[in-house]
Order: sequence, then structure tokens, then C-alpha cells
Amino acid sequence: MGKKHQKHLPENATPVEGAELACREAGLPSTRTALAHVTHEDLSRADKIQIERLEVFANHGVYAEENALGQKFVVSLTLYADLHTAGRRDDLTASIDYGKVCHDVDAYLREHTFKLIEAAAEGVAARVLARYDALMGVRVRIEKPWAPIGLPLATVAVEIERTR
Repeated sequence: MGKKHQKHLPENATPVEGAELACREAGLPSTRTALAHVTHEDLSRADKIQIERLEVFANHGVYAEENALGQKFVVSLTLYADLHTAGRRDDLTASIDYGKVCHDVDAYLREHTFKLIEAAAEGVAARVLARYDALMGVRVRIEKPWAPIGLPLATVAVEIERTR
């Protein structure tokens, strides 16, 4: 590297400050929290892993009977990520283990109780985004086929999309 292109840090910079300054000058995020916000346009171009109709028996609902007896919930997820390296290398460590995601979602919904499926969906989205760094975003759909409506219906569902 020629003298013209060398970067000089302030003399009083600590190693952490120096790394942050160098990243900032190079146009790179210095910390995970400094990552650019992912837009819906970014998600539309992202690769996707889709998990369809995972059945979970859990205790969510406004009524006491729903919390006591439990019922079936059907969860579908779209995981947005860059899967190029995983596909090229045929390497699970470069991807997102969808089996692990399914078990995480199942455990989360069984361990927590929510009145609303809207809150359950928010919790699932937050949990998955927190546990899988490679995710750009997630779409969560939670269906409640046994919703106590008192009328015939196939299902009631909430679908949300959250990004980093």
C-alpha cells in the first residue's frame, strides 16, 4: 500500500476506537447495530427458505379455556438471507438450518403464553432474528384453525414481516 493510500489513526485512539474509525472510513458498519436497515426491496431480491405449516400445540388465546386446554397453531415462515455461498459450497454452516429454526419456534410458542396471535407472531419474529445472524428478515404467518368464533371457518391468521 503506497503512502498516499495509508490510513492514519489518531494517536490517542484505543484499539476499539481505531477499528471503528477504520470501518467508518472504508464505508463499512463498525458494529452489528450500525448495519444498514434492510428494506422491503432488499427482501424482494433476497434468497428465501420457506417453512410451511409447522403444527404447534400451545396455549395462546384471550379466553381462560384456550390457555388451560391449548390448541393447534400452524406456523409458516419465510426466512430471507443470502444463500449463494451455501448453494455453491453445499455447506449447511453457510446457510440457516431450517430444522433448528422449526424446533426453536416450536419451543418458543410452547414456553410462552400470549393472548393474541399478533403478539405470538412478533415474538417468533424477534426470536428468529435474534438467533440467526444470517437473516435479513423474516415473514411469520400464524394460523389458529380452532379459533373460538362460533361460526364455521377454515382458519384465522396473522402475517407479519420484520427486518433487521
